[in-house]
Amino acid sequence: MVLLRPENIKKMSEEKQARLKAKGPKGIFHFSDGDLEEYSTDEEDTVDKGAKENSLVDPRTLTWGPWISYLMWSFGSSTLSVVDTMGEFFAKAFGITTPRYYFELEEHKKREEEQATRDAEAQGWSQPASGSAVDSTITSLNEIPNRPHPVDV
Repeated sequence: MVLLRPENIKKMSEEKQARLKAKGPKGIFHFSDGDLEEYSTDEEDTVDKGAKENSLVDPRTLTWGPWISYLMWSFGSSTLSVVDTMGEFFAKAFGITTPRYYFELEEHKKREEEQATRDAEAQGWSQPASGSAVDSTITSLNEIPNRPHPVDV
């Protein structure tokens, strides 16, 4: 397979241009920046012809035994491909292809992200020392006993 831009074809010799035009492009690809033409080589043409001739089996020329095995093989392979396609469709439709604990994994990731943001926010802050003035003041205010207040009569 040879990919050529049309402007490169114009720069080729007359002989090569005539040979390419006689064959014709195998495919033309249109892109936003220009077109690209695909030409097959002589080697690919000979390989493709040989592969097509060898791959086909004529069931009319087979005897009973090989004909039945060929028929069963072709029926089985086509049935398998249909069942495989239907299985993939139903697996997607019912959500079987998603991981079993997908929601738990997502919740775990969310909790890890929240923990990381809390750690990032708390970075640089530290707990006050146990003997600091603020701590002792709060402790002394909290330790005031609850006594009844005298009432004037």
